[in-house]
Amino acid sequence: MDGNRTLIWTLPLVTWASLRLFAQPLDVFDHPPGSYLGAGACAACHAEQFAQQSISGHALSLHRIGDHPSATSFAPAGALARAGGAKYTYRLLEDGLHVEVSAGREESSSLLQWAFGAGEQAVTFVGQVDEHRYVEHHFSFYSTTGKHGTTPGHSEGPAGGAEAALGVYYETFGPKPSVMRCFQCHSTGPLALGEAFSLQPRELGVRCEACHGPGRPHVEAVASGDAERARAAIANPARLSTGQLLERCGACHRPPASSGQVIDWSDPWNVRHQPVYLSRSACIQPGGQPLSCMRCHDPHAPLAAEAARDNARCLDCHQDGLPPAEVCRQAARRPCSSCHMPPVRPQDELRFTNHWIGVYDSGNPLRPRQATERVSP
Repeated sequence: MDGNRTLIWTLPLVTWASLRLFAQPLDVFDHPPGSYLGAGACAACHAEQFAQQSISGHALSLHRIGDHPSATSFAPAGALARAGGAKYTYRLLEDGLHVEVSAGREESSSLLQWAFGAGEQAVTFVGQVDEHRYVEHHFSFYSTTGKHGTTPGHSEGPAGGAEAALGVYYETFGPKPSVMRCFQCHSTGPLALGEAFSLQPRELGVRCEACHGPGRPHVEAVASGDAERARAAIANPARLSTGQLLERCGACHRPPASSGQVIDWSDPWNVRHQPVYLSRSACIQPGGQPLSCMRCHDPHAPLAAEAARDNARCLDCHQDGLPPAEVCRQAARRPCSSCHMPPVRPQDELRFTNHWIGVYDSGNPLRPRQATERVSP
């Protein structure tokens, strides 16, 4: 769990329950918390977009554990075991997932309150341990297998005792407030602090105002009949350039690499950072076409793989006299992306699409043939 664009901060003497945490994306500071109305305020005028977005992976990316659609699968019937002998037992309660760990003569337990992930691939469990720490649980639930497995990034080896076996710990107010960034990227609006310094998202999931900005000024302008002010009062990512959109989506999906930043292209886990890889594609490099995230992905709809639609996007540029080559024409019934954006499996339960569009050699889905280090837009 890590993030980008956080501020160095101190804790002023304010009422904790209303504190705006200084670990937000920078633009959160431009707006008072009361300017965020919630996605329901958008539904009156934008009913179709609201309905579609409400069932998207973005909207479902954060739940209280008991409210998650897959919650009944979160407590395995039997104990789970880990290398070294640690054993885990679970109970699904109204207020979360209770886990007990035994490791030799040691025992530890925790209440996991949060489910990160829509469940399209996996769900990771997070809970507050005390006033200073959160824990990311060692086991995640994988939808492809219907079973629990080691959380990505966690060691599969023996743990140093029952408490360590629970998972990876993060300081709420550490110098790198990683857990705050996790909540911020999976919720909408500024975070606040609740009882016992618990993190309180304003709205669960990535909803309308995460991309369009706070809605109050827009709604007030609409109510006054001022169409020009209403348009100016709301952000519209469709107006952004390719580079700006990669940065915008990259705020949570990781932005393109800055000058001098080194990326290990041989690490399959890096493929999950789509803007980083898309920015390397010849399609959007100087001289290429302004391909961007929204060219293929409808931001108001669930993620969908439609071969006919995706091929049409490619053929907008690759017409007669240009690629596709003969081998592509022979494989015309297959999606272009099946060869030029190959799937990568960093572990058996997970699958990510490589967004570095190119020509790949068989058996090497990580880096295109004759790839060069290009400059990000």
